[in-house]
Amino acid sequence: MTNPVFDPQQSADTTVQQRDSVPAGPEFEVYTPPAFAPPLQQQPVAPAPVAPKPKKTGIVVLSLFVVLLFGAGAAFGVLFFQEKDRSADLSKQVEGKDREITDLTKKAENSAEDTDRAVAAQKKAEADAVSSQKCRDAAKEIKSALVANDETKGEAAIKSLLVEC
Repeated sequence: MTNPVFDPQQSADTTVQQRDSVPAGPEFEVYTPPAFAPPLQQQPVAPAPVAPKPKKTGIVVLSLFVVLLFGAGAAFGVLFFQEKDRSADLSKQVEGKDREITDLTKKAENSAEDTDRAVAAQKKAEADAVSSQKCRDAAKEIKSALVANDETKGEAAIKSLLVEC
């Protein structure tokens, strides 16, 4: 088979020869293990690769969350106490305004009572002025009766003086 040219006649002859020499039955390839090779020189064993350090992402995220939580708590605490102080100041202002309103209400009531008293005093003064005017008129009648030397007129003037005054 050193001839590189393909000869169909020759290949047909070889297949016929192979068929005649092979017993009838299934064809299997036989496994032949490789020849035993002497152990090779051992190569220096490389140290096992160092396992990578575990990442600390969870701890970083947790500590960041804790810092933010404390910051938010502090902010809300400061705002709470500021609003609490503001609320206390507003309550004091409201109490002061309530006291002022109460005082003004009392003054208004007192003023209304004073007005009623003043009206009553004015009516009494007007009534006294009317009655004193009648007394003055009666006194003038007595004076005119004395000047005229009229006894009947004088007696009537004295009666009216006693009745009116």
